[in-house]
Amino acid sequence: MPTPPTDPHVLHEMGRAEEHLRSIVGSDVPAITINSLDVKDAPFLGRINSKLSPIIGNLLERQISELLTEDAGHGMRWVRQDPDFPDALLLDAGGGSTDSGYEVKAWYVLSAELTGRFRESVNLLEGRNIRIAIIAWHLSHIVYGTPKVVGVLTVDALSVARRRDEHYHRPPDYLCVEPQDTTARTRNLQQTNVAGYKWQGAPEALLEAEEFVMGHAAGRAAPHTPEGQALSAELMAQFAYRLDTNFAKVDRVDHPEIERFKAEMLRTDVRGRSLSRWIRLLRDLNTPETAAYDAAAAEIQAIYDEL
Repeated sequence: MPTPPTDPHVLHEMGRAEEHLRSIVGSDVPAITINSLDVKDAPFLGRINSKLSPIIGNLLERQISELLTEDAGHGMRWVRQDPDFPDALLLDAGGGSTDSGYEVKAWYVLSAELTGRFRESVNLLEGRNIRIAIIAWHLSHIVYGTPKVVGVLTVDALSVARRRDEHYHRPPDYLCVEPQDTTARTRNLQQTNVAGYKWQGAPEALLEAEEFVMGHAAGRAAPHTPEGQALSAELMAQFAYRLDTNFAKVDRVDHPEIERFKAEMLRTDVRGRSLSRWIRLLRDLNTPETAAYDAAAAEIQAIYDEL
């Protein structure tokens, strides 16, 4: 197994970057402002604000690369990669990759879940020092205003990829299928993402597939290993599967650090109420002609009264 980079200058720079990322908590992302003049907008805005996360994520990718480069030492610098992985890559003094960096995921904390996905292969993360930066945000006035960063978590990307595979890979019912070797292709055609495939065959065929897996030497092999890949290929050649479009959502892999961060964020006080309380209020705004709606509308009205 390849070992991650051990250059002390690189490790020091990654540690410095961690501190910089934590320092953006409480700051605004001023490039976008959502305006609303009437409380009647609130139910609609409460439903659609989560759609801003891809835009916020892209803005943060650029801003983070610029922020980290400002004080980088030993001639190193950070560059934003789009669409390459990771989003922010650390380069050495000669402009070469240090195999270290951050993949940025923006999380709108008032949405139902952390919708970002992480599909990168374990095989392509081993030997690299890549971390996922989850940036939690909400609008300054809950349903309108300027995006504000409320929390930052950085977590080892390899640990997330392994936990994802452990969570999903359950042959023959569910398969994590590694990307093909595409290193000979041009960069824009290279594959690095794992895909999830759900059983689509008949019940009687599933019994046959289960017996096949139980009798296979690689029945318990991790999906990123050659043995695990061979087993998945054999199953897909013999039985029916469908591509799972919901595969690899970060919220669903049950990674301990991410779960703790989610719980911490939902307890965070914003404008006198926990974020979990605001989530319930926004949900209640979409239940008209109920007592819950009336109570939620009254609390949201107080925000509009500040205009």
